[in-house]
Amino acid sequence: MSTPGVLDALRTQVARSRALRFPELPDRVRATAYHSLLDWLGCAVAGSAEETTALARAALDPVAGTSAVIGSPARVGWRDAIVLNGVHGHALDFDDMLPEFQGHPSAAIFPALLVLGQERGSTVEEALAAYVAGVEIGVWVARQVMPEHYDAGWHGTGTMGVFAAAAGAAKLLDLDEDQWIAALDFAATQSAGIRALFGTPGKPLHAGKSAEAGALAARLAQAGAASHGQGLVAPRGYLALYSAGKTAPAEPLGYEWALEGMLYKAYASCYMTQSVVDGALELREQVGAERIDSVVVTVSPKLRDVCAIEDPRTGNEAKFSIHATTALGLLGWDLSAEATFSPSTLLDEDYRRLRERVFLEYDPALGGNEPRSRIRLQLASGRVLSVERDRGVPEADLPARGSALARKTTALAGDRLGPQALDALVSAAGDPTTPIARLCALATTVASTATMPQ
Repeated sequence: MSTPGVLDALRTQVARSRALRFPELPDRVRATAYHSLLDWLGCAVAGSAEETTALARAALDPVAGTSAVIGSPARVGWRDAIVLNGVHGHALDFDDMLPEFQGHPSAAIFPALLVLGQERGSTVEEALAAYVAGVEIGVWVARQVMPEHYDAGWHGTGTMGVFAAAAGAAKLLDLDEDQWIAALDFAATQSAGIRALFGTPGKPLHAGKSAEAGALAARLAQAGAASHGQGLVAPRGYLALYSAGKTAPAEPLGYEWALEGMLYKAYASCYMTQSVVDGALELREQVGAERIDSVVVTVSPKLRDVCAIEDPRTGNEAKFSIHATTALGLLGWDLSAEATFSPSTLLDEDYRRLRERVFLEYDPALGGNEPRSRIRLQLASGRVLSVERDRGVPEADLPARGSALARKTTALAGDRLGPQALDALVSAAGDPTTPIARLCALATTVASTATMPQ
């Protein structure tokens, strides 16, 4: 969607993001920025040991350099580092999610900010300010084209992530307003990422490539390249081409800052399976030793081609399978553990028998509320159990959320870094004066007992 005045609206958003100062932001925004950094670091450290990471490293064949690769002692060229860090952070599909963004903004923004922050001698506070700015602009672009854009098959982490990364980089590099506009234009011509690759190594590549493209766009604008807005808001620019025919303006956001709507995963699977797992775990306590005859899970029709893989064959596919996550939850598997999503689990006889009894129904009334689900169990005794859960509401208790994310980071990164380095990393991430170079050094101090990615 492109209309007269959109460039003026974009400039207003850019001016607001350029002017933001981290200490002046509301407590909830500052806490959420820190929570996202901590959550992403844990996911990236753990993700560095995944097969997807090894494949990315082999394909990329990175050149030696000075930029840190999270979860590894390697130092490579800046563009290679950004791509690898993006893949690391999204390899487990365990990172945060923002509904308005229709994707995972941290996975696209932090890889760019950490590499550029090392170069510039930036602090955690400066990086978090840039992160907030990146989320703000990424969501602004998303709201011009969503939900039609996502429904057409695009993946926000790749297509919106490039704008978020470019804006975050522009903030960190202290670009002027015209340079911001140019950076977003150059981001527009690099935007890509399709949902058809969910459950494959292509999905974490969306994060890595959007982060790299956003950083490149900002550096190009910094070098003096100009564009005057035609890449994003012109009649044949990005908003017009990628809107899938959207004509109605977006509803009011409901938050002062877009970051306030951020959601965090408790389980290492697609966010749209989180409420399903919540419900399955709750029902498990009621079922006891009774035999389950059938399970009907009711979700939004939009999830039909997002996380409805009926018979997943790989761990990645299982993360995008309501059938699999429902069965595993009812059987009591720990879905916060990456080991659960392994080929051996999918061969378990109890799992396979129950998975075959899981059926999906689609309720149009749930359209637009994709994190919500209903589960109905028919037991052999004739008893019927049901539960409804919604994972679409941000946590109100910030200290409790922070504690939960600290435990999650410990579980993810503890074995790889070792307790001493992990404690130092968590402490450094929470200190606004920490140099980004120091933060990266701690996140790459791999314990001698850890298995290195090939």
